[in-house]
Amino acid sequence: MRVAVSVTPHRWTLADFLRAWEAGAIHDRVELLDGEIWDVSMGPWHGEVTINVARALPNKRYRITAASLPANESLPLPDCWVLRRDAEPAEQLSPRMPRWAAVDVLLVVEVSDETVEYDLGAKAILYARAGFAHYWVVTRDGVHAHSGPLRTGYASKIVHRPGERIEVPYAAGITLDIAELLDV
Repeated sequence: MRVAVSVTPHRWTLADFLRAWEAGAIHDRVELLDGEIWDVSMGPWHGEVTINVARALPNKRYRITAASLPANESLPLPDCWVLRRDAEPAEQLSPRMPRWAAVDVLLVVEVSDETVEYDLGAKAILYARAGFAHYWVVTRDGVHAHSGPLRTGYASKIVHRPGERIEVPYAAGITLDIAELLDV
């Protein structure tokens, strides 16, 4: 006779994840998303386009970074994001991990090749719930610009295709060529 065994997966808290990360038990290419640890992978297209985007974004009065970005109880690793240069951490989660106020995070960017559905779905909801005003998902087809964060996702979603330009949300009057970002 077989006995049924119930298995409950371990859900990570942000505090547990940060302790393990600080102790060196977790490598740098993973992210904590709603209690689950996900590997982050990058292929050649992903890496090249990430560099294109980071180089194209205005940075004189802003910081462009690829650091982890605490979002509520998650710790995603966006491909790049923009922070006000004069921003001070809203909170220090650990000696090496600040949390930033949503008003200081001006744009979050995910370059998406293999994870398009996830980046347009679950990650969009995660960033919206954190209150990040602007979120771009850069795919092989174009840039999906999200704005107007709500608890359920973003109120506005517009896709900009090659041949079009996209306005940089934190730098009035500055636009970027989609084809140049995608290197097509």
